[in-house]
Amino acid sequence: MKPIEERVRSVLRQDGIDCHTVYAMPDPDAKKILLAFGANKNRRLTTSRIERILNSSGLGRFNVPREFQRLSAAFLHLEVTLGADTPVPDDNAR
Repeated sequence: MKPIEERVRSVLRQDGIDCHTVYAMPDPDAKKILLAFGANKNRRLTTSRIERILNSSGLGRFNVPREFQRLSAAFLHLEVTLGADTPVPDDNAR
């Protein structure tokens, strides 16, 4: 897992949100991250809560859609975009 994916998962976990999948999507124009949440474990989860948590994490500015996408019965999906003012971590900085 890439550093940005690990950091996003860690930030969500620290706030009590169980995130099943964090995947950095290969997009040359924008840095997008796909988040998948278990539908049964996160019944009271809102997109505004996720946006607040991610934007207060210090990872950068996140743009979060107003609604989840339900691609299956078991998971809620959310595609978030990192804004232009987001510092991109260097993969070799470890």
